[in-house]
Amino acid sequence: MERFGVKLRQLREDKGLTQQEFASLLDMNRATISHYESNLSYPCADVLVKMANFFHVSVDQLLGRSGISVDVFDGLTEEQIQSVQEIMRQYRDMNHRLSQYEHSHCES
Repeated sequence: MERFGVKLRQLREDKGLTQQEFASLLDMNRATISHYESNLSYPCADVLVKMANFFHVSVDQLLGRSGISVDVFDGLTEEQIQSVQEIMRQYRDMNHRLSQYEHSHCES
């Protein structure tokens, strides 16, 4: 989780936010954000999800587990981001159903 603090700080700074501004947006205090960025403490799962959603990244990316650092949402409006996320959700759902279908027909 050592990368978490570095990634969180990078994402926050990329948005041009101070620790205080970011903390206020998440209804937290600045010291908590500072502890996260310094890897002195780590957020619970709910807070991780909230942060990932705020930055439009996956929890894996926020935790530094993804090798992809390209921000696919860069330059998009909030509405466009939501549309892309919905398309991705539909794609995953369709892919899951297709996989189930293929699996059920392979067993026959």
